[in-house]
Order: sequence, then structure tokens, then C-alpha cells
Amino acid sequence: MKFTTHIPTHYNDGTEVKQATLNRIIDAIWKPFKGMTDEGFVTGHWIDEDGTYFTDRCRMISIECNRDDLNLAIRNVRRAGRRLKQRAMYFEVSGYDGVQFLRIQ
Repeated sequence: MKFTTHIPTHYNDGTEVKQATLNRIIDAIWKPFKGMTDEGFVTGHWIDEDGTYFTDRCRMISIECNRDDLNLAIRNVRRAGRRLKQRAMYFEVSGYDGVQFLRIQ
């Protein structure tokens, strides 16, 4: 399976995530799977359940792994979301389960 996630480059308060911190977070997501594709920067917009509007500049990464590793992928993305103090993280699994927004809180 292939999963894709967006890693915000700023915290929700607008503070930029230090590049070294961002690199460590991305490494922690992909290294257990032994490979990834960095698809570059994307800008996303979404409205949370409480009506809060967000615009995020993100690094989009994609990782190929076994279907048995779905739970590990979800755990790694949620852990990244906690470190980045996010409310939710974009998570798409191609050909398996589609797009999800993983709640962090």
C-alpha cells in the first residue's frame, strides 16, 4: 500500500517549525519503512469541527509499505501530529481506505 501525509511547516500559532525538528519528525515517520518520496511543498485549507479555519504550508510525503503496516503508519503520523501540536493530520491510503483526518487530541 502507499500512504501520503502532509507535514505542517508551522505550528497552529504561526510559529515556524525549525528545519532540524521538521527533519527529525519526517525521519521518524519514514525510517521504519526504509524509504519515502518527498513530494515537495503543498498548501492545504480545512475547517475543523468547531468552525476554525486553517491554512497550512506542508511537506507532502508518500511511503510504500505492506498492508500489515497500516497501524504503524497511523501511529507514526499521529505521533508527528502531537509533536507539531496539530488538531488533525491528513492521511491518505491509496487503493485501501482513502483519505482520513487523524484526530490528534
